[in-house]
Amino acid sequence: MTPLVYESHPFRVAVSRRLGPSCQRFLRLLLPASCLSCGRSLPGSAPLGLCAACHGRLAPLPRRACAVCGLPLAAADPPPGYACGACREQPPQFDRLLAAWAYQEPLDAVVRGLKFRRLDYLGRHLAEGIAGALGEELAGFDAVIPVPLHWRRHLARGYNQAEGIARPLAARLGLPCLSALSRRRPTPRQTSLGRDERLGNLRRAFEIRDPRRARGLRLLLVDDVATTGATLDAAAAVLRRAGAASVTAVVAGRTLRLP
Repeated sequence: MTPLVYESHPFRVAVSRRLGPSCQRFLRLLLPASCLSCGRSLPGSAPLGLCAACHGRLAPLPRRACAVCGLPLAAADPPPGYACGACREQPPQFDRLLAAWAYQEPLDAVVRGLKFRRLDYLGRHLAEGIAGALGEELAGFDAVIPVPLHWRRHLARGYNQAEGIARPLAARLGLPCLSALSRRRPTPRQTSLGRDERLGNLRRAFEIRDPRRARGLRLLLVDDVATTGATLDAAAAVLRRAGAASVTAVVAGRTLRLP
């Protein structure tokens, strides 16, 4: 049964899992929901936990972007399939990086809600947004694989946000969601590191225990956000070595400038 509660109040989300539809409606009256970004009151159902004004501020990637990594290009009218200099000089291990939106306000508030406030319903909302934004670009694949957390971080957080997006996305696409990758070792947080530091940080961080789970498959590798793309690059490299036919990275948000 699809839950009726899509709001951002943490207590409400936790309690609603234990209640029937009529009790959920009553709970909605007691605990009015607010927009994750601006704090305005929300109606009974609000995609991504955003009010209409904030939802309208979600921005797609620029049309003039690298066909591989998705970063904006300076060229006025690049030809189809044009790759930026960095991707030509050092091609990433994934074939393409697809993103539903640019990672900026108000998407950052939605991702934080999923990642740190355990607002689980946002994973499904982000999956629906990704499927709607990318459409036919997600056709022709064999399986979906989420980027894993190390077991210690997963245990501490209680939740892998990438898996929270990947599973409903796979269900919508009619594909299996495979937990094929694992993290061999914990890695420091990536947010304050540049690309070279991130690549070094992630070296030998991932593994796939049974290469047969990837061999010959066209894979969608799912994470919440791409900054430098180093995490997706490292995970895709392992899938490539296991014999994957192709690896396309998919994220909800893509930062438009490298740190």
